[in-house]
Amino acid sequence: MKSGRDGKEGREGKDGKEGKDQTRPHGRISRRDAVKVGLALSAGYGVAAPAWAKVRERIAQGTWQAQFFSAAELATFRVLADLVIPRDERSGGATEAGVVEYADFVLNESGDRTKQQWRDGFRWLDGECARRFTGRRFVECAEAERAQVLDAIAVPQRASQELRTAAEWFTRVRDLVGSGFFSSQMGVADIQYTGGVFNPTWQGAPPEALRELGVSYEAWDRRYGGRR
Repeated sequence: MKSGRDGKEGREGKDGKEGKDQTRPHGRISRRDAVKVGLALSAGYGVAAPAWAKVRERIAQGTWQAQFFSAAELATFRVLADLVIPRDERSGGATEAGVVEYADFVLNESGDRTKQQWRDGFRWLDGECARRFTGRRFVECAEAERAQVLDAIAVPQRASQELRTAAEWFTRVRDLVGSGFFSSQMGVADIQYTGGVFNPTWQGAPPEALRELGVSYEAWDRRYGGRR
């Protein structure tokens, strides 16, 4: 199932509200939920703007090299990133947006505990694939085989006890991919954000919206505009 960028395909969560569709194959998330993740994590890390500035500079100069990911981890993360946010009719996928480079920067700036959790997660993923599929690493597995492993850890609350740590790690993968994509230039264009752009045709808020809120432009002018 391919996730929709507008989030319309997302299923309802346990509380009946539209939320992250944790049942999506391969752990894909809707674009709307990824936006929420991206905003929350960018605020939490406080790194989105400076991270992208540094990453874009290095990519433009042709000097980017992975600082955190090993060669094997880098190959694995590229596959995971495009499984979480694949290319669709609106724009490219996570790797095309530079999410891999962004994630490498963020993780390289993280503490030792976070770094070890990520390395343990990569090690588990390759080990689990090798156990299930005659010694093949994750990147060597077929799409259906990858899906089988990822579906088992897509939802921490539903994962078996022995897979709970791996499921929590995969949640971090999805969260970082969402954060990277929707703080990238491609991601901002994807959600059609137009903030900061002058709109000469703006006629004010719709009257029905003003009535619902119990406010009016006339009352505002009388109170704040010096008009009595």
